[in-house]
Amino acid sequence: MNRYSTLKTVDTNYYSTKNIILREISSNKTILDIGCNDGYFGRFDKGNIYYGLDYSVKALSDAKNDYKDILQYDLNNLLVLPWDIKFDTIVFADVLEHVLYPEKVLEYFSKNYLINNGKVIISLPNIANWQVRLNLLFGKFNYTDTGIMDKTHLHFYSFRSASRLIRENNLRINKVFSGASFFGPTIDIFPFLRNILATNIILICEKNEKKKIIK
Repeated sequence: MNRYSTLKTVDTNYYSTKNIILREISSNKTILDIGCNDGYFGRFDKGNIYYGLDYSVKALSDAKNDYKDILQYDLNNLLVLPWDIKFDTIVFADVLEHVLYPEKVLEYFSKNYLINNGKVIISLPNIANWQVRLNLLFGKFNYTDTGIMDKTHLHFYSFRSASRLIRENNLRINKVFSGASFFGPTIDIFPFLRNILATNIILICEKNEKKKIIK
């Protein structure tokens, strides 16, 4: 799950991943924040009710101040949640790349804990970013403590492979955004550059309920 962060102030960059996600969360909803970390979304969004899951007890000790309820949870062991709730929105912010089987995690929660036509918001690091490409050109593939090459990442995604992950899990992609605090304005002008300039892939999805055929 997401590692603990000591960030206590709002990220003011319009193009940051966190701010894009906050803008895409509707009001008056019940939200399940999976990998909630220290409760950033619940801290700065008071128009919704938040429930949070995270592996870090230290992170959850902060999140509990702004979430209706929190739970220590290992996404590699998909256990039944203690809440008899189906959520309006489920957020996976920079978490699926850390788990063994992201497709199973996505399917489990969207199938069991999301309302019909509910929203799923996902952010993933963009492995096709120019910095990674440049390093590969010189034969470098070095892990780091944070960022795209975080040493705890088990999976890597491009915009194309991220979209495939969503479609294969019975979700429909409604919007695609680029998390790019520095290059965000450039991507707005030249959208085709998102593949190399974005640091994060942000997908706004909807539960793709199969319609019954009436004979």
